[in-house]
Amino acid sequence: MRFEGKTALITGAGRGIGLAVAHELARGGADLALNDLDGERLKASAAALREHGAKVSMHVGSVTDEGVADRMVSEAVAEHRKIDLLVNNAGGGPVATPWQAFSKTPTSDLRAFFELNFFSQATLLHLVLPDMVDRGYGKIVCVSSISAILGQENGAPYAAAKAALHGLVSSVSKEVARHGVTINAVVLGNPPHPSRTPDRQDYLNHLSHFDRVGRFEEFGKAIAFLLSDDSSYISGAAVPIDGGILAPRLNE
Repeated sequence: MRFEGKTALITGAGRGIGLAVAHELARGGADLALNDLDGERLKASAAALREHGAKVSMHVGSVTDEGVADRMVSEAVAEHRKIDLLVNNAGGGPVATPWQAFSKTPTSDLRAFFELNFFSQATLLHLVLPDMVDRGYGKIVCVSSISAILGQENGAPYAAAKAALHGLVSSVSKEVARHGVTINAVVLGNPPHPSRTPDRQDYLNHLSHFDRVGRFEEFGKAIAFLLSDDSSYISGAAVPIDGGILAPRLNE
């Protein structure tokens, strides 16, 4: 029960990686404050998590809205007394046709990518860090992508926003580590994605050393490690969970 007595706030927790992390933490004894855009999806996920015995609160809304984020943190603290762990997981493509050439991408779309993938995470750091620093304890994981390091053709706004997130994590982690708070980024590669074409999935599988897509539970377990006290000497890192994609197979 390595998370017993801890409360975790997880954004984008209704499905996928956010939900996988939530299951790991619930099995480890944590209480959960869960956020998602879809209330019905969140309700179903919360019911499954309560089967582990976890106390779960639900917070529906977009983290790109600072009012929603502020209210979510206030309500989570009111219900659970504190936030020990934060998983900044919500992200992705906020517009209908995100993957297009940069020269054809409206600046409004560019701003939308930064709102979801950078500013929303920065806002939540602003909201939770003061109390973590005061109490001398906190563990934060910000979810990023291999696109931040490799770049992404027809996906420059997404890659740029995630790269900015790396700078934020690296910088802020230096300020708070001496106060008992660690902040790390996880650099995800080849997680399951429902919109991916079979050809695109085959290509990504080949880039991976395992020749397969990653499993949600694999990402969840790795993130849970960074949220645990077992990772007490890791901070400011960008930890790849990518099946080896960032380490290319040069002999092929």
